[in-house]
Amino acid sequence: MLVLTNRARRHHDVHALKLNLRLSRSSRHHSVRMARRHRLFHTSNMDRVLRHWHVRTWGENVGETPTTLRALQRAFMRSPLHRSNLLNRRFRHVGIGVVRAGGKLWVTLDFYG
Repeated sequence: MLVLTNRARRHHDVHALKLNLRLSRSSRHHSVRMARRHRLFHTSNMDRVLRHWHVRTWGENVGETPTTLRALQRAFMRSPLHRSNLLNRRFRHVGIGVVRAGGKLWVTLDFYG
């Protein structure tokens, strides 16, 4: 997912995001929660999740797909809100959580800058 996100950013002349492994653990836990509940929802406590880093701005994309991460990336790019997060120049870092459950991929991307 990081490769697909940074490829889209590069294609739009936006700097690459750096993967935050600690935040990715939180993002993965969120993807697990969504898979267990069989529905998409946003992280409710992002202020607490991001308290370890100096954060000026943040955003979150969540999604699920029965096919591939590439298909989900295309869907994100067709959605104005998801696309604006993916291409936001103020974001410098991302946490990514991907979980396969119930025949689907559940994905959380947590951006910050």
